Amino acid sequence: MSSQNIWVLYELSGDTPKRVSLELTQKAHELAAARGEKAAAVIIGENPEEAAKAAFANGADCVIAVKQKTCFEAEAYIMAQLIGKYQPKLVMVPSTPQGRDTAAAISVRCGVGIAVDCTDIRIEGEQIVWERPSYDGRLYAQIRLETDPQIGTLRAGVFKMKEAAKDGAEGEIIYETVDVPASVILTQFLGFRPDADLEKTNIEDADIIVAGGLGFGSKEEFDKLYELAALLGGNVGASRAAVDQGWVSKERQIGITGKTITPKLYIGFGISGAVPHVNGMKNSDVIIAVNSDPNAPIFKHTHYGIVGDLHVIVPALIEKFKEIRG
Repeated sequence: MSSQNIWVLYELSGDTPKRVSLELTQKAHELAAARGEKAAAVIIGENPEEAAKAAFANGADCVIAVKQKTCFEAEAYIMAQLIGKYQPKLVMVPSTPQGRDTAAAISVRCGVGIAVDCTDIRIEGEQIVWERPSYDGRLYAQIRLETDPQIGTLRAGVFKMKEAAKDGAEGEIIYETVDVPASVILTQFLGFRPDADLEKTNIEDADIIVAGGLGFGSKEEFDKLYELAALLGGNVGASRAAVDQGWVSKERQIGITGKTITPKLYIGFGISGAVPHVNGMKNSDVIIAVNSDPNAPIFKHTHYGIVGDLHVIVPALIEKFKEIRG
């Protein structure tokens, strides 16, 4: 395998790849195809074959599979061995709690630099440029690492997910066996307990987001968004101001200091349009804003804007969609 390959380290939920892994695969395919290189998915798990199907459907040219139950310390050790053998050009890792831990451990084991929590990546000539926000999203830092291979973590939602273009696609699966010394494994996995409330706040995966800001004035008024979101088949997001008021959990915050989303439809109610929030939703397919201030900055970024009272418009929308749904 060429040392010019671009790798994506997969993160799994059971045997299913998380959406962010597929987003990064599509980006890896784009970068690799432009340079005549290959995009490879690295899948470590007990049953990697199902995840491999999703990888091929989203643009992976090949899959490196290690059939093994693992924890992040073992995963970092395995990755270090694979990197030493294949010498990839760069390794993209999801910027999740697990991904950040694993990427940092890989960086230490391989003795290379790391770019963390990035929102973009591009290749200029032979130089890889990682980009991440700073100063609350008002500036973007460009990071150039001097060590190879390059490793970086990338946020979920920063690359718009395209429909899987190659459903049923197949490719080469390279099976590797890596013996992990017992001294490496410091964590013991005892079991998994799903958090239903946390799953509901996985707004990165939603096709429709209705988001609320300070304009609601109270938690009771903000809570009306949940009914509207349910009628639309979407989910609820929020501005930082709404989170700071305690109306909604941090897991629903959209923006540079929260989550980046790219839904098919974003509707913002009572959100002024501060730069950090806009940077977290500006790549939505269709953006609609409702605000009583005709000069609100959010209107500069919308496809459709409504100047009006959200306390009138939200209940009206709820009643209208109830009527449509019968």
